[in-house]
Amino acid sequence: MNTNDLLLILDKDPKSLCVLRTVAAHLGCDHVEADSADGLQDILAGRRPTMAVLAVDGSNVDGLAMLRVLALEAAQPATLLIGAVHARVLSGARRAAESQGIRVIGVATRPLDPVAIEQLLMPYLTGAPPIALGELEHALTEHELILEYLPKIDIRTAVPKMQGVEALVRWQHPRRGLLYPRHFLGSIEDHDLMARLTDFVMTEAVRQASHWRARGLPLEMVVNLSPKLVTDREFPERVAVLLRENEVPAQQLVLDVTEAASLDSRDLMLDVFTRLRILGVGLSLDNFGTGVSSLTELYRMPFSELKVDHALIADVVREREAMLIVQAIAKLAHTLELEVCAGGVETREMLGFVQSNGFDSAQGRFFSGPVKPAEIERLVATLPCSEAAATGRWRVMRSPT
Repeated sequence: MNTNDLLLILDKDPKSLCVLRTVAAHLGCDHVEADSADGLQDILAGRRPTMAVLAVDGSNVDGLAMLRVLALEAAQPATLLIGAVHARVLSGARRAAESQGIRVIGVATRPLDPVAIEQLLMPYLTGAPPIALGELEHALTEHELILEYLPKIDIRTAVPKMQGVEALVRWQHPRRGLLYPRHFLGSIEDHDLMARLTDFVMTEAVRQASHWRARGLPLEMVVNLSPKLVTDREFPERVAVLLRENEVPAQQLVLDVTEAASLDSRDLMLDVFTRLRILGVGLSLDNFGTGVSSLTELYRMPFSELKVDHALIADVVREREAMLIVQAIAKLAHTLELEVCAGGVETREMLGFVQSNGFDSAQGRFFSGPVKPAEIERLVATLPCSEAAATGRWRVMRSPT
């Protein structure tokens, strides 16, 4: 890829610099480096970077001072904030940057993952123009969209077992390569195509569930539900038809609903959610613990599961406050007869914590990242299925204790 882009690296950590220089080379763009506000001003006097990676915690590097310098620029770069600090500190730095008008495209913790950093920066290359409506239409009609599946593991026993999978969409773009949702969901929303995308994902996921079921593998299928469809009264009937056509029991399907989706049009959403639950479809309240939330949603809406956000799970091994909050969330969920799932379990220590606090299931790279369908079948060969996934009898509501 040949571009005229310039990556500005504002850090002095040797390991991070090595990663970021490699990323710049892979992106095909030039890069410049500075570790002080004065050095940054010198660079900006002669060049205009497209993208910037700024360390908020570098030794002898005042990241916030460099943010102030960037804020004075007329043409600001798309900025990624990095650091080996607590998630709340990174979030505070992000808010500080955005309050000054800086375009923050994300945050990342050290040690840096070069693939993840590259994926974050790639959409902001000027050599990669904005995604046009025609490209989106073509993707939806010409099978450029594919699904990968993130395993969902039953952790109620000493030996974790495969319970199901979460369907995650990818776009195999003919020119831009493999794109992840963060690269194109904004364009999908801008062109009012989210309902079509969700219908595509739902259809493909249910077909895959039917295929696995025919092979004796009735895995629970989790699909993320678009907020726009939460307010569509016809949506539950479309789900019912899709399940009947593919001979998949409603109890095998779980819909993930974000907290943001659960805050508006509550009467209409209660109608839609209730219709789905009457069908037997599970409803999971996703990203719980980090977004805008109301505890009243847990008893007003007929959820069957609560999923604790990965950012909160990541903090339990190093922050006492996070540990206490997660313990309280698990107890609350079980008191309300909800299943509780841990997102982002990446280490044995995290797994031990959520198991000891009564979590029913978990997802995360400790078990596996998102993979192709064939890899799920290979995983099942080494990781036994839970009783529900082996028999097709799902427990979508926790039994009273």
